[in-house]
Amino acid sequence: MHPRLAAIISTVGSPFVLFPVIASYLTIQEIGVRQSMPAILALLAVFAVLGVFILLRMKRGAISNLDVSDRTQRTRNVYLPSLGLIGLVALYFWWTKQPFVLETLYVGGLLAVCFAINTVKKISLHTVVATYLSALLLFHHLGWGVAMFLAAALIAWSRVVLGRHTRTEVLLGWVVGSAFGLGHAWLF
Repeated sequence: MHPRLAAIISTVGSPFVLFPVIASYLTIQEIGVRQSMPAILALLAVFAVLGVFILLRMKRGAISNLDVSDRTQRTRNVYLPSLGLIGLVALYFWWTKQPFVLETLYVGGLLAVCFAINTVKKISLHTVVATYLSALLLFHHLGWGVAMFLAAALIAWSRVVLGRHTRTEVLLGWVVGSAFGLGHAWLF
């Protein structure tokens, strides 16, 4: 794969792009456009806050790149802020009697597992998110799910081509994303 193509695939396959788009689509499919607005707005707010936080941390030199590729930089700049924001969203959903409280906590559990793994070995969040979302799509629309699994493989490979991850790190991301995606489908 050519590095320019890998960079495009990696950018489009970023959790900042995939998660809001696919989660919004699935939310609308499940409960309709009107009822899904609070959940979609909360989702967009989380990614906006996290995105601004990461940009500010990069500007101040606390992180080396937008991907937060350095494993030691991920704890304070990705995992802890993300878990805090997910906790706030779950509280908001619970307080306002919105759906998806448990699903939100489940995504928090997925991030917590990635956080725990990150203490020992870097894991590809691009691959985790793409594979997790692939499994969710698979149970809503077979064709879209299969297409997303193929896209997840391309995303994983792009991360290796760009030197952001090793094959082991993307394979680990695939295992965690698949397990949590299948678990989500089974539980919810």
